Amino acid sequence: MRVAVDRVADAVFERLLRIRSGGLVPIESLVRQWEGCHDYFPSSIRAFNRVLRELNVTGDDVFVDYGCGMGRALVLASRLPFGRLIGFDVSHELLQAARANIQRALPAGTRERITLAHCDARAFRLPETASVLYFYNPFHGDILQAVFADIERSLRQRPRPVRIVFNNPAHFQLVEAEYGWLRRSREYRFEYPIVVYEASAARLPSAE
Repeated sequence: MRVAVDRVADAVFERLLRIRSGGLVPIESLVRQWEGCHDYFPSSIRAFNRVLRELNVTGDDVFVDYGCGMGRALVLASRLPFGRLIGFDVSHELLQAARANIQRALPAGTRERITLAHCDARAFRLPETASVLYFYNPFHGDILQAVFADIERSLRQRPRPVRIVFNNPAHFQLVEAEYGWLRRSREYRFEYPIVVYEASAARLPSAE
């Protein structure tokens, strides 16, 4: 019943925001090389809003959406005082939809804070200013490991507080123990669990 209510709420909010981002899209219909990548499905608006509000972000925070899809999370996050927002996806089709949604939903001044990029997650390099990272279970295996190796690299280059919001961490939990520099900060129970991790450069293993 709660999931059904969320779906109705998502449809209502989409109308209010003037975006179209709902529905499941199989990954094999979006990219040729899809091994390790997951299907597109947007974040629950209610769940996302609650978790992000409780982070108490400021203008110094930079939001990064790993696998931004049609841009729903970016539109929602842009309503908070992030100084900058970045989203990327491996699918051209999804990014086109994200650009259209951002154009319809947000005023020009807000759109200027958002950067979209088309790239494989393994090629993405986390900016040294990034402080809030969002994952909705976008990939697993080698891709996930490469991404977290890049996060570790970024923390070594510029030690800073980083919070990682993982929506449905089913695959990440299988390798979570490998990242001792992460600490679970908050956990939520929605349709899928959401875990907020705090990353600390002080807990990084010594570089060999």
